[in-house]
Amino acid sequence: MWREKIVCPHCGKLTEKGLYCKFCGKPLEAKPEVPITEKTTPPQEIPAQETTPPQEIIPSIQEVAEERKIIEQLSAFYNWRNKLIELFLNGEASPDVFIDIYKEYRMRIQAVNEKRIQMIRELEERINDLTVKLENLKIRHEVGEVPDRQYITEKLNIDRELSKLKPKLNILHNAFNIKIAEVPRYEAKIRELKERISEDGVSRGLTNEDVAMIISDLDEILENIQSLMEVHKRLTKELEKVELRYKVGELTSEEYETMKQKIQRQMEM
Repeated sequence: MWREKIVCPHCGKLTEKGLYCKFCGKPLEAKPEVPITEKTTPPQEIPAQETTPPQEIIPSIQEVAEERKIIEQLSAFYNWRNKLIELFLNGEASPDVFIDIYKEYRMRIQAVNEKRIQMIRELEERINDLTVKLENLKIRHEVGEVPDRQYITEKLNIDRELSKLKPKLNILHNAFNIKIAEVPRYEAKIRELKERISEDGVSRGLTNEDVAMIISDLDEILENIQSLMEVHKRLTKELEKVELRYKVGELTSEEYETMKQKIQRQMEM
């Protein structure tokens, strides 16, 4: 048994007819889209420009390949360094060998991280420029300087570029390449490593300077992960609100499942 479907006016994906899109979670309009079923194709008479193709909204793998490569490389160094600390604390590495490899990973992290930060700055500058340009365009349109057709065309071009840049920025901000749902566990692991190296580092053969260096590095991770923790807290709170709205009867089962799945997808990003 098929269910009636429509093309989402926001993300361009084929979704089940309802109040919200099951992919992007945004409200579906009742009339702009023509209903279709799984056994049919969209009417050919609908002009292509009326619906933005998905590839113009969601960056392709190639478009974010450089950002993903940087983050995968950086997160690998972080994971190896964390694992190295564990091995040392478990007595599986001598102090001299441990500290030599640790400093090697430390230098690699610093080098890749400098490149990541530079990429973030460039993206933020471009996004800021586009945001200002969009605001200026809006004002010029409102006062009548820019006609409707020109406004729509230029706005679409800016929106499309922003839709490609923002995901890249999100990728670069997650230096540890971990899902939002896993952030609390990752933070707890780093805190445990910090506590153990602080208590046992010197007794296992490290100098006070080496212990201080490692603790400083772990503190840096904890500081940088706070932004991800805030996202986790926000999404957890949103999920709790959705569940309560459903329990009191404000949301239907369909609305609840749609909104819940949207939040859960964000937690798995």
